[in-house]
Amino acid sequence: RLCLCGVAATWAYRIRMFAVLNYGLVIHEFDPWFNYRATEYLAAHGSKAFFQWFDHSVWYPLGRPVGTTIYPGMQFAAVWIWRALNAYGHNMSLNDVCVFMPAWFGVVATFFLGLLTYETTRSMDMGVGAALVMSILPAHIMRSVAGGFDNECVAMSAMCATFYFWC
Repeated sequence: RLCLCGVAATWAYRIRMFAVLNYGLVIHEFDPWFNYRATEYLAAHGSKAFFQWFDHSVWYPLGRPVGTTIYPGMQFAAVWIWRALNAYGHNMSLNDVCVFMPAWFGVVATFFLGLLTYETTRSMDMGVGAALVMSILPAHIMRSVAGGFDNECVAMSAMCATFYFWC
């Protein structure tokens, strides 16, 4: 069973890393680029400035009050992870953290779904099976592929963890 949990974690990570292994450390699609830009702003200016940030370069000609119109959890998580990695000697750029973060959180969601399934069924086999399915589930992969820095990668992990701890 432990070996199969390792297989689930490996599958969850390797499948999500396909784009990075083939195309490099790039953030792709529009929303992930905007989210990366917001994360850069948060890292450079801090949370107070972030929540007061009015971006004149988007939603032309009106602009956008970014800090009050997005869900900032992913940006805060990325900055915290980036700072923690750098504090412990793993020097990564903010871009690299934002590229890898969906894959990392895909593994976390896989892990918590397995725990949640075990908690609700009291069957280790069901928990391992759920983790294996979650690791290769296309609907989850498309929301947690490396380089797709969007809210769903953190949200799925947070929901699975919340449901697990709730039970």
